[in-house]
Amino acid sequence: MKIESNSPPPNLIKPENTTPNKKVQETPTSPQKPISENTKQIKTKMLQWFSRAGIATGKGSSLEQDLHKKVNRHQFVKAQRKLKNLERILSLAMDYSQEQNVQDELDPDWFFSFSEMAENVNSPAMQELWAKIFTVEISAPGSFSLRTLQILKNLTHKDAKILKLAVGIASRKKDEHGLKIIFGYHRKPSILSIFKLTKNEQINLAVHGLAYPDLLSLMDLGLIYSSEIETSELATQSRMQYRCANETFHLAPKKRGLSLQYYKFTSTGFELARLINSKANTHYIEDLQKLLSAEFDIN
Repeated sequence: MKIESNSPPPNLIKPENTTPNKKVQETPTSPQKPISENTKQIKTKMLQWFSRAGIATGKGSSLEQDLHKKVNRHQFVKAQRKLKNLERILSLAMDYSQEQNVQDELDPDWFFSFSEMAENVNSPAMQELWAKIFTVEISAPGSFSLRTLQILKNLTHKDAKILKLAVGIASRKKDEHGLKIIFGYHRKPSILSIFKLTKNEQINLAVHGLAYPDLLSLMDLGLIYSSEIETSELATQSRMQYRCANETFHLAPKKRGLSLQYYKFTSTGFELARLINSKANTHYIEDLQKLLSAEFDIN
């Protein structure tokens, strides 16, 4: 006779003193990692920059009183910064003063528009540009349009450096108004090669510091036209004189069917280019002359 046990199998025995649905106790969180030196430096820079705008972090007992003080501080620091910017520009303009007869009076609307824009110019390099503009305008009113000032207001220090590079490789043809960046030439096919592709010869402007994204930036700012330009077919007897910064050279096509390719400065770009003291990029001129020498007489 088999004797049955009333006890459940060992694997079915529940542990004593258990409570259903009891949450597992969470393990204590690990201690917070110390702030790195790099993070501290970044936070310090954040505070420094905002303090220049009259903004500072902090807690106080009276919210309304603290807010009133913060607003007053912010307005005072902002007004103080604008005042210093104008004083700096005036000081630079006094140093740039030209010995030139002033025949016309400065337009008051132009001046107060100028001052409202100039008071927000904080970069020392850009302040020099604004000072030069005022110096030229006070001597020859009408030299710079308000449109040029509006574009200059949005010009960053980086944009100004790109413009300076562009001016260093820009040429001006004798008896013509404006600047152009010559980058190559186009040769029309002859009758014998009518079924061949037209031939374009170009230099890489990026090698000389002016990459295509830089050109796009100048186009977006309205300083150069947004498309490449090609001259009409040059006459074989023509002899053109170009001046690139302080370098002068002459071009004369050796045969028919040749035309130059270039980017052209807008009137605003040309106005601003006059303020920039940029030496000619001799490497660019050497490369350009080497390229053109195959089809042009150069001297």
